[in-house]
Amino acid sequence: MPDSLHAIAASVRTFLEPAWRHWQPGAKPPSKNTCGRSSLFLERVLRHEGYEARWTNGIPRLAEDAPDLGPFGFFDGTRWESHAWIECDGFIVDVTADQFGAPPVLVTPATDPRYGARTLDTASPEAVAARQRTVDELWRGWGTR
Repeated sequence: MPDSLHAIAASVRTFLEPAWRHWQPGAKPPSKNTCGRSSLFLERVLRHEGYEARWTNGIPRLAEDAPDLGPFGFFDGTRWESHAWIECDGFIVDVTADQFGAPPVLVTPATDPRYGARTLDTASPEAVAARQRTVDELWRGWGTR
């Protein structure tokens, strides 16, 4: 199972890389700040392939200077960072963790201590709708590849 999840995730990442460069020219790495949209797209692909996939996120603080809410998101070895990923069949599938120094495609047990889920999506309704529109646009391109 992890091998098949990794293969799908690697294909998704390859597909998304040009979009990332368009969304954020010059970002290093290109996946920086793309986890919400990218993970939501990965969820759609995995579901289309027959997997039970769930978009998950963690927000450790509501602003850079705000107090910590808890161990949520991705722990980069120093601090918790806001992040989104997919949980699927007991695994975390992540195509943007490289922004925190992890591999570009990561499939790891759902118990990986670097991940802390807090399923509250703090994005505004407008941002949530924009994220969904982006995924819909990407999906059209995915079907023609």
